[in-house]
Amino acid sequence: MLSGLAIFFEGVVFGVVPVFFVGPVLFTLIHASLRDGFGAGALVATGIAVSDVVAVALCAVGVGTLLTASWGQSVLGVAGGVILMGFGIAMTFGRLPERSERPARFSGARHFAAGFLVNFVNPFVFAFWIGAMGAVSARHGFDPLALTLFFGGTITTILVTDLLKARLAASLERHMSGPVVRTGQRVSGALLGGFGIYLLGRTLWSLHSASPGI
Repeated sequence: MLSGLAIFFEGVVFGVVPVFFVGPVLFTLIHASLRDGFGAGALVATGIAVSDVVAVALCAVGVGTLLTASWGQSVLGVAGGVILMGFGIAMTFGRLPERSERPARFSGARHFAAGFLVNFVNPFVFAFWIGAMGAVSARHGFDPLALTLFFGGTITTILVTDLLKARLAASLERHMSGPVVRTGQRVSGALLGGFGIYLLGRTLWSLHSASPGI
């Protein structure tokens, strides 16, 4: 058994993998940072990290396996598709507030919930964590301390890099004109909505194909 610090560092290294994923979580994080500043992006990042903690905990007790089963994927796929489409529509057609309006419009709970939901309802997130659970268990056994250290390192890496992304987006916004930021918001919204449409369509097609007599 490796020392606790070594296991934590393994998790840190493994956490670099999802840093390069391009998907709805990234679009939500960038949108919040561009629209409402670094504080909003930080809350989205925190929501993402908390949802990862919950997902890992569910995987550890076996619930994650159920959610990646066919019926579980269908539930997550439909719910996730609808939620992502809703966020995408709100981003695409929502009004971009002026800087002077941001303190009044800022909603910590809304940004935290956005990060949590967009990450949690994505079936690929559970598939990733179940794969990671299998990999670390094969190496260290199903030892609670080893799992805690490993996934603590992984989620810490994800949170830190998400905060850096939020800071970068917020910093860039200060040097960008209103039309450029609005275009970025609409592009992010369109991509997020497109991912939701893909996820919902993929799920409904799978249900249709699995129906008796089809």
